[in-house]
Amino acid sequence: MNVTSASNNSNVANSADVMNSPGNDAAAIKNEFMTLMIAQIKNQDPTNPIDGTEYVTQLAQFSQVESLEQMRSNQASQMVQMENLGIVQSAHLVGKNAMVPASEFNLGNQPLDGKVFLANAAEDLSVDLVDEFGEVVHTIALGSQEAGDIAFTIDPEALGLPAGDYSIVANTTNGEETATADTFLKAEIEKIHFVSASGMMMAELGNGLGTLSVLEISEVS
Repeated sequence: MNVTSASNNSNVANSADVMNSPGNDAAAIKNEFMTLMIAQIKNQDPTNPIDGTEYVTQLAQFSQVESLEQMRSNQASQMVQMENLGIVQSAHLVGKNAMVPASEFNLGNQPLDGKVFLANAAEDLSVDLVDEFGEVVHTIALGSQEAGDIAFTIDPEALGLPAGDYSIVANTTNGEETATADTFLKAEIEKIHFVSASGMMMAELGNGLGTLSVLEISEVS
């Protein structure tokens, strides 16, 4: 099972250390300010006392900064906890099959399932299989179809296709109008990892489908 995190938790810890290091945090600055204020009050001229309004205002500002820094620290901690929780929860995805948007794939000796999504009905639907040299080596005829998901299977043994890299193009026809449709392929989820910069959970899939966000997965089986 491969479930990893692309985050660098040490970076979070280091940032927190810098923010909370002696003399750099709001609490230390506030304490220093209080010490200076008390010393100044003790040594003030009794005949010309210091106006305390400015001190009270600055003290309130320091308290606000301290609260904000504490909130940022708490948020950073919560993000790490959520990421760790996501890693645990995502473990059940590894080894399952995911249907994802794809037009290029690596074909082995096992059948590969896919589907075409039609936004509108088509009088005729076909899926061209194109080899690495750009040649159409087989066309899967799916005929007239209503709007929705149309399943198909690429069976290398039945179609006499050697292992290698291929691409697919779904073609629709309505009268004299032709267009292409979105295609999806199914592959096993081999690994899950996180990208801390975006907080995105990524899935690495087999059959040469590469890595993509789990949000792009159409279905899991």
